[in-house]
Amino acid sequence: MPRSSVRIGVALLVVALLLSFVTLVAVRSRAAVVPPRVVTAIAGEQVTVAGVAPRRVRRPVVLQRQVPGSWRAVDRARTTRAGRYAFALRAAAGTYRVVAPSVRVGRERLPAWTSRRTTVTPVVQSGSLQPPVATFTPVRRGRPVVLQVAGPDGWTTVDRATQDAAGRARFPMSPTATTTYRAVAERWHGASAVATDPATVTVPVDDPPPAGRKPWVTGYYAAWFWEWLYPPEEVDMTAMTHFVFGRVAPGGGSLGGDPTELMDGAWSAQEPDRAPDGSGDSIEDYLVGRAHDAGIKALLMLGGDGGDGRGFLRSTATPQLQHDFVDTIVDYLVEHDYDGVDLDWENCLDGHPDCAAPGEDPVTAAQAQQRLLGLVDAIRAEMATRDRYATTPGLLTFPGYAIKINENGGRPEPWQTEVALKVDQYNLMTYGVGTTWSGGGWLSWFSGALHGAGGLNPVDISSSVAAYEASGVPRDRIGIGIGFYGIYYGPGITAPRQSTDDNEIYEIQDAPLSYSELDRMGYFSHGSLRWDEEAQSTYRVYDGGFVPELDPARYPAGLLSYEDERSITAKGDWVTETGVGGTILWTINYGWLPGSGTNPLMDAVKKSFLE
Repeated sequence: MPRSSVRIGVALLVVALLLSFVTLVAVRSRAAVVPPRVVTAIAGEQVTVAGVAPRRVRRPVVLQRQVPGSWRAVDRARTTRAGRYAFALRAAAGTYRVVAPSVRVGRERLPAWTSRRTTVTPVVQSGSLQPPVATFTPVRRGRPVVLQVAGPDGWTTVDRATQDAAGRARFPMSPTATTTYRAVAERWHGASAVATDPATVTVPVDDPPPAGRKPWVTGYYAAWFWEWLYPPEEVDMTAMTHFVFGRVAPGGGSLGGDPTELMDGAWSAQEPDRAPDGSGDSIEDYLVGRAHDAGIKALLMLGGDGGDGRGFLRSTATPQLQHDFVDTIVDYLVEHDYDGVDLDWENCLDGHPDCAAPGEDPVTAAQAQQRLLGLVDAIRAEMATRDRYATTPGLLTFPGYAIKINENGGRPEPWQTEVALKVDQYNLMTYGVGTTWSGGGWLSWFSGALHGAGGLNPVDISSSVAAYEASGVPRDRIGIGIGFYGIYYGPGITAPRQSTDDNEIYEIQDAPLSYSELDRMGYFSHGSLRWDEEAQSTYRVYDGGFVPELDPARYPAGLLSYEDERSITAKGDWVTETGVGGTILWTINYGWLPGSGTNPLMDAVKKSFLE
């Protein structure tokens, strides 16, 4: 081989060796800069440094903490047979690694091994309190939190809760006077306690209601019952200030029809020649006349539960449809000499996809709520153009929902406040499922509890009124609800405030549990009558359960909640004393006792609200 070729070959060999060395250095360099695993924790919390050493054998390992210029051993252990290790330490700023020294295993010597570094970074914990919700960061689900109130001797714990998955702890708050609170996340798994800044809940001092002021009593007459439950000629108009005839429904809803139509919902009561006075009028017109003769207002119930929300959506889908719908409504009011309308749009205001017509896109919650607000404005504007309402403006009332103290910060949604500010009466449906539930963590509770809401029974009348008032709704614009029917839990529930998670019976249908039916079926002649002083509520307890002989197929009742003269009197006194606007009654038919020809619940309302 020529000498020049030899030189070239040697040079190439040198270059190849250099490239290999450079590659090796680069690989080692990259391995050296693998970023550490970062663990964040509250100072003092337990932190775990864990991993797996090479080779599935038991061998010693050392946890080291980095110090200036070197590493210092802080703990020692042995791996499992699978090579796993775990060291627990209290969170403090620092960088850690695990070293497995070289060790002989049988005839083989395992080389030393070093883990990836772990950097522990302490984070500052903090909390804020926006009553009734306290929020803490970082989130520690299940961490105990206490609510404290300020007093002359310092802070006193008044309630307890735990953080949820968002770091929130909710507390029912219904102070009767201005109160300063703070929330404290207790010491937990090594983390020190942390308190929120104080938050003050201001309770305004209400002016006493004007002397001689009478609250309204707005009673619903379910005219589909007219032939057998509370005959039209027996209705005591003097026990009300506003009589509501039920009902008509929007077309395209629960009673069919086309959008913008009004569908008769009282059937034969809206047919001519049914009036008991031989006038040839319908029951509807007869009752409107009786209301006016007694000097009270007559309102038309438009809508209701069930599918009527869909009818409202379809009848307001375009400006032209809304215009036609409003014309139809006001034409009906004038034709039957009503003083106004009760706009009973209860459902399909939450964007539920089932509320859309087949083939149509769902209406969002925001769109539905804007349609409701627009409908309220349009009805009022159209009534103002009619001669019937030239002297006395037409009335608009709305049945709204009670407020849970543990949802949405215990506040009404903005659209609910807007509706309440637009109507003449905003009446809360504080009865039945409006104040009770079964399962889902709820405790057994009362239909129409006046006070006593808590974290697991989160609804009562007084806190709901306070929530609307806090959102800007005048107290005298708000009405409470009284249901002339009951609800009951199964035999496993023997008292209020018991867990309902295992309860399998929860009966809430109003017609079968009307006061009239409860009386006829023997519920009032069985069980033990009780009174709850805090809730100001009547209830009965049936040891072993009660099934009426007249209807043996019914589920047995354990705890029955219902209204009677005592609970109605408590509500009347509270409304009068606090200046709340009034009450609605659902329904006045349910209180009628055919055997005696009396309506004791109507009598109690009349006495406690109007006399």
